[in-house]
Amino acid sequence: MEAIEKQISQKATTTENGNSKSHNPGLRALLAIKNFTATLENDYTKLLQLESDLNELNKKALIIISNNTSPDATSKWKENLLEVNNAITGINDTLTLAKKKVDEKIKEGYTELWKDLAINVVALKKNSINIVSIGSNALPEAIHLQWNNEYVNVEIPLLQSIITHVESCRVLLQIIERYTPDELNVITQIIIDQIPLDFTYQEAVAYQNDYYKALVNFKKEFKEEKNLWDTFLDILAGDTHQSPSERVMMERWLEGEKGDL
Repeated sequence: MEAIEKQISQKATTTENGNSKSHNPGLRALLAIKNFTATLENDYTKLLQLESDLNELNKKALIIISNNTSPDATSKWKENLLEVNNAITGINDTLTLAKKKVDEKIKEGYTELWKDLAINVVALKKNSINIVSIGSNALPEAIHLQWNNEYVNVEIPLLQSIITHVESCRVLLQIIERYTPDELNVITQIIIDQIPLDFTYQEAVAYQNDYYKALVNFKKEFKEEKNLWDTFLDILAGDTHQSPSERVMMERWLEGEKGDL
């Protein structure tokens, strides 16, 4: 189980263009603000496709499990698969409702939504790890290579991509929820002044200094005039009411380790 979790953690350091960089939802959100509606729709569409891909993969895995393990092991695997599917449904329901609230300019009633989203993400990760583990333990050794090649090595990065896109949607939705139109205009202008409109997240990973400068100005503007920086850090942390030490760690993550941004 620990080995599988470690694999998932390692996969998190690979971006969609294949570079070994940490996915940074904060900086991605900064770049996305200038066109956040389109970015949100793209993230949500991609998330639905990834979930469909995972569903098809799990159907193939069930064939391997049912053909090569005991009825009890197959039943246990199906139980965890059901929990995976329930978590995905919960994630989609939450994001759909949050998007609807944002579209209708409703500023209240998000707290429970974000709590539900966090619970379902944890359930998705836990039960996805379980179905990998159950299969690895229950299948005969002769089938392990097939299981790893056809399922495990595909499922783990697919799961991480889903979690990444869920987090991107959350950050963007919370930015829209928490900032006023005037504040969003301030943010947008800072980004436009520092970064070309067609500058992508992938390019930002490759050209770190260009958007690091924007981040510094973003922080300066927020701290000196509107104190929006604290709100931004709260959004990145998932509104978890950071302690002073956690806040310092988040600050260092954003401003101290330029090579990891």
